[in-house]
Amino acid sequence: MILNDTQPACDLLVVSPHPDDAEIGVGGLLAALCAQGRRVWALELTRGELGTNAEPQERWEESVAAAKVLGLTGRVQLQLPDGFIDANDQGQVAAVVAVIRRLRPTWLVTAPEPLRHPDHQATPGLVARAVFLSRLATWQPVSPPLRLHGADALPEAADRWETVTVAHVTPEDGRPSLLFDISAHWERKLEALACYRSQLRRDDGRRATVINDPAFLQRIEDRARRWGRQSGTAYAEALTTQQVPVLADLPTGPWR
Repeated sequence: MILNDTQPACDLLVVSPHPDDAEIGVGGLLAALCAQGRRVWALELTRGELGTNAEPQERWEESVAAAKVLGLTGRVQLQLPDGFIDANDQGQVAAVVAVIRRLRPTWLVTAPEPLRHPDHQATPGLVARAVFLSRLATWQPVSPPLRLHGADALPEAADRWETVTVAHVTPEDGRPSLLFDISAHWERKLEALACYRSQLRRDDGRRATVINDPAFLQRIEDRARRWGRQSGTAYAEALTTQQVPVLADLPTGPWR
């Protein structure tokens, strides 16, 4: 059944190309929102099948473990081609539209920052197109094959959905639109990242990669501390949005 007028099914949906990208980019934010009882979902576009270490099943199991650590409401994994995310591919856009209309997010964030990996660079564009097309009731793509954690099935689809705010993780040299204090949830982020042993550790005979170099985790911490200094906190994560906040009163939180 297609619903014409529905309420949001989640407060925040984070869309990432690969398993572990959400935790790397906004793991602290996810932990913080989950701790406040927010309905938070993660969507991976691919199974990460081109990863240097681990098969897709092992990576999925790591994703599920991390979701439990963070307290995510649910996690979805599509089967788009790893290494070939393409905002101009109608089938890929349709798959994301179908998930958006079922999860009906108020906020949507893409992670990690759109740098280095071609899939990281392509994901914000793919999501932007899917967010726009999700508003058009005249296009009704079928639900794609997917893996699901946290629920037996996704919620009923709306015939159209308009996400309030879309953001992406701010690159290291970028200017944030928003800074989120994650100081109280930093250790939870590290615990979630530790679930991705196949990707972030070099033991067990794993091949050396950029992200299992110990310097990679140090870089994540350095970045969180740098954003923290800007926000007057110990650790922070940064987002960039095209939208601007609309206020009816002075904000209650710090404005730095």
